[in-house]
Amino acid sequence: MRSWCAILAIAACGLGAQVRAASAVSVSPSSLTASLQSTLPTVLTWTVKLNFVAVTGAGPLTLSSPQATVSTPGGQLLQTVATPLTVHLGMGAQGSVTEIFTLSPATVAAALRLGSGSLVLSRTFGAGPFGGTATATINLGGSGAGPLTLSRVSLHFEDRSFVRVLRAGDSAVAIAEINYSGSGVLNGFWEVATPPSTQGQPVFVPFASASTNLAAGGLSEVTSPALPSASAGNYFVRFRVRTPAVPFEGLVIRYAVEAAETATLPIETISPAEHATLHADTRFEWRPTPGAVAYRLEFYTADVVPGADPPTSGQWVPASERGAFLSTLAQTHFDAARLYRWRIIALDGDSRVVGRSALYELTTP
Repeated sequence: MRSWCAILAIAACGLGAQVRAASAVSVSPSSLTASLQSTLPTVLTWTVKLNFVAVTGAGPLTLSSPQATVSTPGGQLLQTVATPLTVHLGMGAQGSVTEIFTLSPATVAAALRLGSGSLVLSRTFGAGPFGGTATATINLGGSGAGPLTLSRVSLHFEDRSFVRVLRAGDSAVAIAEINYSGSGVLNGFWEVATPPSTQGQPVFVPFASASTNLAAGGLSEVTSPALPSASAGNYFVRFRVRTPAVPFEGLVIRYAVEAAETATLPIETISPAEHATLHADTRFEWRPTPGAVAYRLEFYTADVVPGADPPTSGQWVPASERGAFLSTLAQTHFDAARLYRWRIIALDGDSRVVGRSALYELTTP
C-alpha cells in the first residue's frame, strides 16, 4: 500500500496542484505558571505551518482543532477544553489563531493531589498527513512550595452531615477535610467523648491516630475508623492535629446512638400525617394498645435521640382516650419554624413500655 505522501505526490503530478505534507504546529508562550491561587487566564497563540511539494494551482487551506487537553506529564487526562479553533493558511502555507485559555482550579488541585508539579497543555490541528500537535508546559507553583501549613480543617460524617443518629448496631465514620500548602507529614489523632460524660462537660479520649504525607499543597481527607457505638446516648468526635502546629482547635461534631428497644407492640397512628405542620387544632390519634393504662405523647428536636435524651415536650393521655389536642402548656415548649419528631408510647400498670409508634416529623409554623 502506498503511503499518503506518495499518493499526494502522484496527484500533484497529474493535476498540477500544490500538495501539502505534514503540519508544524507551535504555541506561544510555550511555558506557563499556575497555582491554586492563580489559574491564569492567558492568551495563547497557535501557529501552523505546512511543508509542501509541488507549487502550482492550489488555493488557501484551512485546518481545525476541535479541542485542547490538559494532562499530567504521565498522560493522565485532567481537563478538556472543548473550544474549537480554525487556522486559515495563506499562500505561504502558514497561519495563526489565538485563544484565551483558563486552567480550572479543580485541575490544579487534582494534579497536586497526584503529586504532579506540572501539566501539559496540548492541541492538534488537522489530521492524517496534515496533522500536527503543539504542547505547552504549565508549571505548578505557589501553594506547593515550602513547609507544610494547614489553613483549614473541617469535619463531617461520610454522608457530609454534621449530626448523625445511629440505631443500636449501626456504625459511622468521620472525615477531616484539610486545606494546606507546602509539603510534609501530617500527624493527628481522633478523639471521642462517650456517654455519660456528654451529659455534662464532655471528656475526650483518643481512640485512633492518623499520619499521612501531604505533597505540593491542595486538599486532602483523613477518615476515621468506625466510631464507637456500644452504649446508647450522645457522642462527640473531633480530629486534633499534632504536627504541624495550627493556630486553631478542630471542630466537634456529634452523633447519637439510640437505645436497643425491648419487645413492644407497634402503635398505629391515624393523625396527623407525616411532615404535617403543628397548629393549635392539630389532633393526635392512634389505635389502642392491649394492656395499656396510659399513653404519653413525646416530642423531640430533630438532633436528639429518644430514650437517650429527654423529650422537648410531652403530654399524658388516659388509656380510655384514643387521641388528644396538645395543651397550651405543652405548646409553650416549641420554637417557631423548627423541625420536630413525635411518637406515642403506651405504658402498663407497672410503668413498663408495652407499645410504641414510629417517629414522625412535623414542623412548627
